[in-house]
Amino acid sequence: MFDVPTTTAEVTAEYVTDALRASAVIDRDTAIAEVAHHPIGEGVGIVGQLARLTLRYEGTAEGAPSSLIVKMPSQYPENRAIGEHFNFYEREARFYQQIGDKSPLRTPRCFHNHIDVDRREFLLLLEDLGDRTLISQIAGMGATRTGAALDALARLHAEWWDSPTLDSLSWMPRLVDQVNLSAGEQYRLAWPAYLERFGDQLPEGAVAIGEQVKDVWEQLVIDTDARWPSTLCHGDFRADNLMFDDDAEGREHVAVLDWQIANRGPALSDVSYVLTQSIEPEDRRAAERELVARWFDTVCATRGAAPDGLTFDDVWRDYRVGTLTCTVYPVVSGGTMDLANERGRQLAETMSHRAFTAAIELDAADLLP
Repeated sequence: MFDVPTTTAEVTAEYVTDALRASAVIDRDTAIAEVAHHPIGEGVGIVGQLARLTLRYEGTAEGAPSSLIVKMPSQYPENRAIGEHFNFYEREARFYQQIGDKSPLRTPRCFHNHIDVDRREFLLLLEDLGDRTLISQIAGMGATRTGAALDALARLHAEWWDSPTLDSLSWMPRLVDQVNLSAGEQYRLAWPAYLERFGDQLPEGAVAIGEQVKDVWEQLVIDTDARWPSTLCHGDFRADNLMFDDDAEGREHVAVLDWQIANRGPALSDVSYVLTQSIEPEDRRAAERELVARWFDTVCATRGAAPDGLTFDDVWRDYRVGTLTCTVYPVVSGGTMDLANERGRQLAETMSHRAFTAAIELDAADLLP
């Protein structure tokens, strides 16, 4: 294998040839003659680099992909430091290594997975799903697409619900492990800079809620985790990581990308996140109770019964708590990261408005310890 590239532009025809031969996608008589690089996800892949590689072959390439997505750690030091602190790069690499092709969710096929923890090197060559429909998180998903996404999420949660196999995934931290709980300290450190950047754009009451949440964030997470069995959670289940095939049904309808934040924890953390940050407040307001119930009903149907005697009242309560803990995402990203470009800043603004608006409208502060 050639030296591992450090930027997407450094991924050469020779590197891709070697990778696809190693995974038996092409044989020794076939090679990549040329690679065209097309950066994607600017302002989206905040802790990573993404590019589409369009491939031209020499030799027989039947069944080989005409394009691939390359993904690797961010080249921005501040952003990479966040990714390494939370072990995002290894989490995603191990997911594709051990779980991806067995998941009840449609995920990209992984053609190459370079993992070198000691040298801090990670590089993925993934199936290009660019022919699917991607809804910009800034534009927001409507209730119909959000419901389809929650159906897929529920199938993942149901399959891994309180599974003993979770204990074998030592590379995937629990939500209450220190590496994840350290997000509370990140919240507090980011808060002053976040207010300086975005404070005047927040809805009325948001600053007061943030001041309260930042001081008890870890306790909110610990208390919710204690009330719920663990499952496999995506951790970053939002519109920019979902791709829809409107001609497909079941597993094929929604493909799920970006497994860097995968964790073992309470399922409601994913549900609160997608509903507070990927759907416009008016759409969430009109449909959120129905959508949360739809997720719970799908979990119950997939498992064959309501898990662990939980009721919808339990679900709704901790959905509201989740709107508080999910404010950590816009605060940390908006207050500590180099947001790269205007699209990145606009994304942080959108996440902020939606997350705090949801917490305010649901009177979630009443559930603070």
